[in-house]
Amino acid sequence: MNPELEAHLRRSVNFPSPPGVATHIIELAQDPEIEMGKVAKALSMDSALASKVLRIANSPLYAQRRKSENLRQALVVLGLNATLTLALSFSLVKSLRGAKPNGLNFKLYWRRALLSATAARALGDAMRQTLAEEIFLAALLQDVGMLALDQAIPDLYRDGEYLQRDHAVLAEHEKKRVQADHAYVGAWLMRTWNLPERLYRAIERSHHVELTHSSQPVDIFDRCVALSGPVADLFLLDPERRQFAEIALCTERSLGLDRVTFGQVLGTIGSMIPETEAIFESDLLAKQHPDLNLEQAREVLMLRSLHALREINTLRANAGGASSAPSLELEEETRRDPLTGVYNQNYLDQFLAREFDNSTRHKWPLSVAYVDLDNFTLLNDSFGPQAGDRVLQATARILRGNTRETDLIARHGGAQFVVVLPATDAETAHSICERIVMAFRNTGHVVGSHHAKVTVSVGCATHGGPIQFTHYQDFVKAADQALYTAKTRGRNRSVPFDRQLSLASSG
Repeated sequence: MNPELEAHLRRSVNFPSPPGVATHIIELAQDPEIEMGKVAKALSMDSALASKVLRIANSPLYAQRRKSENLRQALVVLGLNATLTLALSFSLVKSLRGAKPNGLNFKLYWRRALLSATAARALGDAMRQTLAEEIFLAALLQDVGMLALDQAIPDLYRDGEYLQRDHAVLAEHEKKRVQADHAYVGAWLMRTWNLPERLYRAIERSHHVELTHSSQPVDIFDRCVALSGPVADLFLLDPERRQFAEIALCTERSLGLDRVTFGQVLGTIGSMIPETEAIFESDLLAKQHPDLNLEQAREVLMLRSLHALREINTLRANAGGASSAPSLELEEETRRDPLTGVYNQNYLDQFLAREFDNSTRHKWPLSVAYVDLDNFTLLNDSFGPQAGDRVLQATARILRGNTRETDLIARHGGAQFVVVLPATDAETAHSICERIVMAFRNTGHVVGSHHAKVTVSVGCATHGGPIQFTHYQDFVKAADQALYTAKTRGRNRSVPFDRQLSLASSG
């Protein structure tokens, strides 16, 4: 670091120096012979801190059958290292929040810091990391260098809010002014505070996301922290600036989490937000978007935009290099039905079989819906194949408009389509099928010189939950059986498969 900058930082009022309680916690953490009683006594000296530790021990993150009534019981639930790390998180946030900002928007800073920590924790859990609390703390402190720089150079962030919403631009701005970005300054600061090496190393690398595979725990630790900021921005930025596809792809390449698992991680973050807000006494979701409530945020964050899918496919093609683009385009073309643009039966069979195996292995639900146009043969015979083709193309558009990005649509042949719904339980699948049926009821078609309504029958089956299928073929057969039932019950409806249908068929 620039010696002049370092000297300036050391002279800054109240910076850099850890608060008293935090200093004591750091000292306790470095004692290899630390005893549970000594930790409980130290924490009990700060009643607010003790109550937060108790609360988190009894939170859904550490769900226990027996409630922790005191700090000793909480220590048993959390473990010594986790307790000290969490206590340090609470203490540092309480202390650092007391500083007076110059150019920084403190509300935005702390909102992003806490959301990043929550995101890092969820990513760490998805990667089965044992140091979840330390990942949380590293992500929480990854931008602490901004607080130090704001104190040392009051005009550095005079356009703070604008810069804070784009950390790549922010880092370049810092480098031009002081020859170091806040990640480097934050790592230096954490070293002076005697925090563990893995924490300040992750902070120093927090602006660089590695996009190559590694199974080393140290690399996974760093990557969970580096990805946490961009993931937090998905919750914070204006809707048109949220880069869902790019972050999903980065997460897949860096940690190996596919888009379905990434969607589940985002859902986990959403479920963790209320508890994190309460413990840190903060509003994490931006108040400037009153129309974006938590449920809507989860809907968006589950990657339901079809536009996002196109972006992911484009990014994947670009990642292979320009020379491979024609072959990728040709490969994609062979997967598509030429008339409707949705996937063809050959690719459907491959995709559905793979998703069935994933569902069975990971024990997450999988649903599939068979969609059949009612009386299509009569329409085709009456108005000709060209009119029939236009209706099939319209059918593909209606299905795209009423399904999610994570779902796959394919033409099964003739007037039948299939929608694969990964990580979707029976109740959600039934809601989607009902929405599809309603959309067709409400859509008019120009057929020849006539205006007509074309309805659909839908049969759906779910693998997981009450019904587990042993073989992929049985799963597909169940959806087809539900479709047949929808047809025999009068068409223009959706029918979910259940055991009663199976008994009726066998009878």
